[in-house]
Amino acid sequence: MTDKKKKALLIFALFAVIVAASALLARRGHIFEVDLYKSGNGWGYDITGKGKVRIHQPFMPAIEGEKPFPDKASARKTARMVIRKMKNREMPSVTPEEIRKILEK
Repeated sequence: MTDKKKKALLIFALFAVIVAASALLARRGHIFEVDLYKSGNGWGYDITGKGKVRIHQPFMPAIEGEKPFPDKASARKTARMVIRKMKNREMPSVTPEEIRKILEK
């Protein structure tokens, strides 16, 4: 077998493994997506899974008042943290300290 054929076969095999792993995770319901959107004068996020909105967060959680995220990046970081908690079967709540750390970066 030539080197080109070996490389092509290896790439195909890796692609097949990635597709299979993605299909397994999707069946388990571990695939969540983040949708960011403008909310008032800032940003909010939705976390969707299995075609349904699981969390709708137009404002910063754990912060007094209805204040949207100041920028897209902080909304995305918070949503990813919440997803990580959901995947670890933790409560997807956010503390004021966690929000402050995200906003400081």
